[in-house]
Amino acid sequence: MNVTAGMALKLIPEKLSSQPVFLCIDDTMAPKFGKKFEDVSKLFDHAAHNGSNYLNGHCFVSVMLCVPVWNKNRIHYLSVPLGYRMWQKKESKLELAASMVRQAMPEFSNKKMLSSFVTDGM
Repeated sequence: MNVTAGMALKLIPEKLSSQPVFLCIDDTMAPKFGKKFEDVSKLFDHAAHNGSNYLNGHCFVSVMLCVPVWNKNRIHYLSVPLGYRMWQKKESKLELAASMVRQAMPEFSNKKMLSSFVTDGM
């Protein structure tokens, strides 16, 4: 995660160094239809359109870094995935995301930039 974050931060042109950098956190459900998958659990899915709000599957928490770059003379944000982990109910999804963010933060310590956090309400 740190190597990828460091490389992504180096993509920011000098003229865009004052632009915000976004660290995005998301959770994604991967439904499983068999019963022989390790760590499959019953998950609540608020966006399910299958007649039930629950599904059997895995939940992954991911962290993505969005950095500003030039594209056709306009500022465009390049999304770089830093990592993902499977949620196993040992800790909350927010705690899992926080540990991933803490892992990536040393790459920001030498940079003078605004970091913003975006979440969808895990």
